[in-house]
Amino acid sequence: MHVQLKLTLACSPAAAIDALANPEVMVAVTRPLVKYRSLSRFPRRWSSEPHLVSASILGVFPLGRTHVDLSWRTVQGARIQEDTGTGVAGTFRTLSIRHRMAVSPAPLPSGLPRGTLLRDRLEFDAGLLGPLLWPGLWLVWQWRGYRMRRLAPTWTTPARA
Repeated sequence: MHVQLKLTLACSPAAAIDALANPEVMVAVTRPLVKYRSLSRFPRRWSSEPHLVSASILGVFPLGRTHVDLSWRTVQGARIQEDTGTGVAGTFRTLSIRHRMAVSPAPLPSGLPRGTLLRDRLEFDAGLLGPLLWPGLWLVWQWRGYRMRRLAPTWTTPARA
């Protein structure tokens, strides 16, 4: 099963790529529906090292713990961030996930400067629980899209920050 978004963001592709490398953005785009906490301390930037986090719905109902395990690659001009982290406890342990976000240039309407096309796809397998989890994941993905569109104009590249 999967949930996905295809969004045009009002920021440059470089700013979007930089934002996706920032753990604060992961936290900001799901809050308050899903609240993430680092089990040690969030790094300033995501690295290739897995990072253990816990999550809860509305900060109250625990979802469990999982690793954020990111890699980047370029395919046909798009920068793709992929998370293949594994769940270690709670609901996350029952899920097999593949989360990809692809960033590429996109024109903005009304003659504005170029923006960013963001494709955000979560594929998951939860066995018989999949159909029960899908509506909640779909809702979280819609919220992520709303929050990303709202936050994108504030994202800057390091050279402009």
